[in-house]
Amino acid sequence: MKKFLTVVFAFMAMLMIVSPALAVCTQADPSNCIPPTTMSTTADLFNLLSKATSWIFVVLLFMAFIFIIMGAFTYISSKGDPKAITLAKNYIIYALIGIVVGVLAKGLILAVCSIMGATCVLLF
Repeated sequence: MKKFLTVVFAFMAMLMIVSPALAVCTQADPSNCIPPTTMSTTADLFNLLSKATSWIFVVLLFMAFIFIIMGAFTYISSKGDPKAITLAKNYIIYALIGIVVGVLAKGLILAVCSIMGATCVLLF
């Protein structure tokens, strides 16, 4: 049952991430959906990296939120079982570690962009 719920949550997360992109692509001008095919400068590369890390960061935050909720639910329903309490604490700790790593990765990309003099685009 837990594997089934994990798969369902993962599918819902991916559906929630993809749906805004699909909504943008349904506009009257389809040129918004097609990314540029050539990268002529390093600024284009850093722009692409910052957009990709922004999307990955959003997915990471959503998954961390799901794991924190799962950890809280596991903690509440543990009934004093030490293994379940340890599992719940690990869910929450690993989610927080994931958030910290994501913030550091996003900050690293922005720092490299500013050092190289490129303009990075933030999606949020």
